[in-house]
Amino acid sequence: MSERMSSPKTAIIGGGIAGLSAAWFLKEAGHTPTVFEASDHWGGKMVSKRMEGCLLEGGPDSLLTEKPWALQLCRELGLAEELLPSNDAQRSFSILHNQRLHPFPAGCKLFIPQKVTPILTTPLLSPLGKARMLMEPFLKHRAPEGDESLADFTRRHFGQQTLDRLAGPLLGGIYGGDPEDMSMSATFPRLQGLEKKHGSLVKGMSSMMRDAQKRTKAGTAPSLFTSLKSGMQILPDTLAAKLDGYLRPQHLVKSILKTPSGWSVDGEEFDQLVIALPARQAAPLFSEVDKNLSRLLGQQQSSSSATLSLVFDRKDLKTLPTGFGFMSAHPLSSILVGCTWTGNKFQHRESKDRFVCRLFLGGPDSKTKILSGEDAELIDPALAALRKICPFIPEQPLAYWLQRWPNGNPGYQLGHLDWVKEIKTQANALGNLHFSGSSYGGVSVSDCVKQAQELT
Repeated sequence: MSERMSSPKTAIIGGGIAGLSAAWFLKEAGHTPTVFEASDHWGGKMVSKRMEGCLLEGGPDSLLTEKPWALQLCRELGLAEELLPSNDAQRSFSILHNQRLHPFPAGCKLFIPQKVTPILTTPLLSPLGKARMLMEPFLKHRAPEGDESLADFTRRHFGQQTLDRLAGPLLGGIYGGDPEDMSMSATFPRLQGLEKKHGSLVKGMSSMMRDAQKRTKAGTAPSLFTSLKSGMQILPDTLAAKLDGYLRPQHLVKSILKTPSGWSVDGEEFDQLVIALPARQAAPLFSEVDKNLSRLLGQQQSSSSATLSLVFDRKDLKTLPTGFGFMSAHPLSSILVGCTWTGNKFQHRESKDRFVCRLFLGGPDSKTKILSGEDAELIDPALAALRKICPFIPEQPLAYWLQRWPNGNPGYQLGHLDWVKEIKTQANALGNLHFSGSSYGGVSVSDCVKQAQELT
């Protein structure tokens, strides 16, 4: 009997980066994986496109370097030469507040101040807001029992203005959620760890930055972000090529059943089942297998977003912006959540005579338009909002790419970790069942790769 025939058979439902990574690690561990994907696209949100000689990203544009799992996978797949560090010499960004761009205060790590002068001089905060922020090391901070929202955590330490104008845009933007209902323990547990160890976030971050400065002096500090020269899509494309023969594209799974020895997927027998779908999308599959598990999966909320890449003729710009881009302060005044100056963040993204910016669209007023609206309902107000604050942007782009992500941002709401624990308990009771992906243990590419690696 061949090795492939005798190895454990694992069905993986979902061909995003979580599903493909799971297949790769399981195959390397001696399993025979089969990946079922409803579409003909592998990689989920990792989608790249070339327009006007420029490289555009519809989903994530980079990997967070301090989370090493995706970088390690790239090297394992032979993509080491593709790794592209961000242009950290230009690493700065602004906050859009009251229709004006203000530099994010220098010396902050995340939103935690490490220098007094930038806080005293920033126009983003009022005198009372500045005083409240700088008082943080001298106050006693008592964490409540149970889970706490990002909003409450930030208010306890730094006050409302810091939440609205610094922490909310920066941290809330990562998850595309409402800081008032984002679980701190599920999204930023490291900050809770700093509070527990040092009492003050300012003191705790200062200790972390001293360690980082030592690494910088030793020449070991990497760039903040790392992308891929050929575009982010090359990672799932490479995985798909190496998993040839194990993939089932355009196969929408309609039925899963528990069997005495494992699982049946559309009538095909497997020893193990991995669900790499968004939780709410997976819920109907378990309606007959385990109604309680189906109910749990259906509880996760989500938000919608879109990216809008705009390509301009460089000679039409009166001014060239600096820095990586900007994020909008809360509450949002339009559907424009943020913007990246693509060529400033990474080299080799723009052709010589082109200028690219990528807009992030979302917020409470955009969901219906993202779900079912015409392109113009998103593009026109987004471009108008951009030109209002950046009048150097031309009236019309040479080309654009609107990529919608309806219900694409899983909500890491209060109680998220308890919810995940319940799902794992139900899965363990059924046996040989695992859940992996952005709905459960982190939304970044590296988080999804890490979860896949832990399946082996």
